[in-house]
Amino acid sequence: MTLDDELRQYKKFRPKSEELWKRALRVLPGGISHTIRTFGLYRIGSFPIFIKSATGPYIVDIDGNKYLDCWNGHFANIIGNNHPEVQKVIRNHLANGWHFGTNTEYQVELAEKIIDGNPGIEMMRFCSSGTEATMYATRLARAFTKRKLVAKAKLGWHGANDTLYYCVGNLDEKFIPPGLTKADEANVILYEINSEEIFELIKSHHNDLAAVILEPVLGGGGGFPSKLEFLKRLREETEKYGIMLIFDEVITGYRFNCGLYQNELKVIPDLTTMGKIIGGGMPIGAIGGRRDLLESSSPQSKNQVLIGGGTYSGFPLSMIAGLKTIEILEKSKEQYIRINQEGEKLRNQFNNYFNENKIPMVARGHKSLVLLHTLSKYIQQPNINDIILNTDKNLEACLHLYLFNRNILGLHGLGALSMAHTSENVEYIAQKVLEIADLIAQSSFNQT
Repeated sequence: MTLDDELRQYKKFRPKSEELWKRALRVLPGGISHTIRTFGLYRIGSFPIFIKSATGPYIVDIDGNKYLDCWNGHFANIIGNNHPEVQKVIRNHLANGWHFGTNTEYQVELAEKIIDGNPGIEMMRFCSSGTEATMYATRLARAFTKRKLVAKAKLGWHGANDTLYYCVGNLDEKFIPPGLTKADEANVILYEINSEEIFELIKSHHNDLAAVILEPVLGGGGGFPSKLEFLKRLREETEKYGIMLIFDEVITGYRFNCGLYQNELKVIPDLTTMGKIIGGGMPIGAIGGRRDLLESSSPQSKNQVLIGGGTYSGFPLSMIAGLKTIEILEKSKEQYIRINQEGEKLRNQFNNYFNENKIPMVARGHKSLVLLHTLSKYIQQPNINDIILNTDKNLEACLHLYLFNRNILGLHGLGALSMAHTSENVEYIAQKVLEIADLIAQSSFNQT
């Protein structure tokens, strides 16, 4: 099938989504409230799907098309969509109300659960999103150290706050996102993971450097893991100069094991930001870490650092959904092992096939994270720079279109495995991705 054939097939079975898209364009900028939810399909003259329901490994659009869900609600639904045990506790609580704007027992219980399972979290505070959590974490670090600079990893996605929205999706330090000041004017310096660059920056800026922040695995940035030795040295160097090390574990937290990824790495930062899985599919963010750092945000502190001040901080439904999800994950060790192994197998299978057939695609990620990059040309064993500089966004949109036509919903190329995915589901995903790869290799639109 040609691209035109794929587009015709896609549109034929999604008339309700197309009509709703036209309505959305009149009231929402770009038709969406989150940029990536277009799936890039506007690039190839099409429209995104609109979802009606989701259960287990599946998600259903308003036209009744059913997809294997590899996006998992931005990676949050690791136990699958609409898990019956989580649904039950939410239903039970709804009779009592759902938003009080006051304290509840559930925020204490979820905090205790997270602290008990993670040695690096001595105290924590909830907010409503990962964007808030990273904003508050850098604010805490600056207040505590009385320094102004923050070093942020290129490609790192920490939400859209003004401090950290630099070099997102690109490696160009000179690019200034519209509405923001230059990075140096915002007291932000940039570095690449797994390079000597950050250690030189630490040495030259240690008197002014409040924090170094990074994701242990770049999630929205492409699925690139930091090397263990790099993280260990980063911990040593920041500790040496009293610089706060911040791990953004919004994606990696509870993704690879029932706890934060830092426990497995045995690299404990000063502060950690969390979200997604710890809310059980409900909106959530959290900042945790050293007690002396977090206590500076107490209203009883002489000079309080304001964090977690949102209307929906500690939202009851997020707390109880998160509690139940973690309880389920505590009994899911074998499932973690299974999806981690299947994720590794998928990436290896994809990359071997891409290389054998010189297909302009590459798989990256870690354990159950499987992200596909579409390139403007075939590159054998590309590094991060090769991938980012040669990414073909039109081709990525085609990849998402082809996945939809084969009843798979993916983002960032594909996404992640959930515990609801069976081995048969994973085999189907593998088969269809390889089928799509052949179509991409045989097509001419990847040169546009």
